[in-house]
Amino acid sequence: MNEENPRFAPRPDTPVVLSTHGLTKDFRDVRAVDDLDLAVCRGDVFGFLGPNGAGKTSTIRMIFGLIYPTEGHVEILGHRVPDERQEALRHVGGFVDDPIFYGNMSARRNLRLFGGMNGPVSEERIGEVLEMVGLSTRADSKVGGYSHGMRQRLGIALALIHRPDIVVLDEPTSGLDPAGMRDVRGLVRDLATTGTTVFLSSHLLHEVELVANRAAVITRGRLVRQGAVSELRPARSAVRIKTGDQARAWEVLRSFGGAGGLVEEEEYIRVSAPDDQVPEMVRRLVAAGADVEAVIPSFEQGLEEMFLEMTDADESKGAGAPTEG
Repeated sequence: MNEENPRFAPRPDTPVVLSTHGLTKDFRDVRAVDDLDLAVCRGDVFGFLGPNGAGKTSTIRMIFGLIYPTEGHVEILGHRVPDERQEALRHVGGFVDDPIFYGNMSARRNLRLFGGMNGPVSEERIGEVLEMVGLSTRADSKVGGYSHGMRQRLGIALALIHRPDIVVLDEPTSGLDPAGMRDVRGLVRDLATTGTTVFLSSHLLHEVELVANRAAVITRGRLVRQGAVSELRPARSAVRIKTGDQARAWEVLRSFGGAGGLVEEEEYIRVSAPDDQVPEMVRRLVAAGADVEAVIPSFEQGLEEMFLEMTDADESKGAGAPTEG
């Protein structure tokens, strides 16, 4: 991947099914999305990452044709949005913001009603998608009594009801407890195994890292990097170290030239360093009499560190008006 040009980075052997071309959106004097080029390949779980207000939701609204771009366009399986919105959206399911349903109706009736707006839907298919999202036992309960997580899962069921080629999910784990997040992650993985392309917007970087194979990072409406998740990891990773003498270990690590970002985490010291220098750190700790009891890779620092590094750099170059969405 060419880091100097963060634009299109599709896999050469896989067709692009969703792309944006110079996509730009202005709201009066605020530029929410700025010349955005994305390429999502068939079968991807594509993470669309950025802090709140980075322009993610505005981008998804343009993908669905809910708002019109100021410049540029979206392309879905050869159809342009907004010009060919109806044809394009036949291939897409999903939701933007929180999915909304009639609280006085059951989940089954909601799916029958909303699913039927986009073509015939069988009772068998309604049962299938409710089973897929784990709501089959509550299918005939009123949605008004559902938890937030159950509503999110019902939104995913509706997104799947017409077997779309591409599913677009806007912050699907927002507001969920850890169990709900785990359920959504499992559902996304299941979709990927069936060949469905998933476009997953989130500011929860660790959640995306657990399920996505490719990702794009935006801030202030601008693309700063896209490519394979493995390529987006920072050159430096983090490990957590526990020794028999943490005070001595702290002094050794602080003086080690390749180490940085020392942080106390309960009984551990988290330190950032290139992977190939970790063995030398361990040798120096042992030589200094700080017996090493554990060295644990700190996986959660992967995309998180990369994201902060890139967005901080972008912010320092482009301070100005805030974005929306």
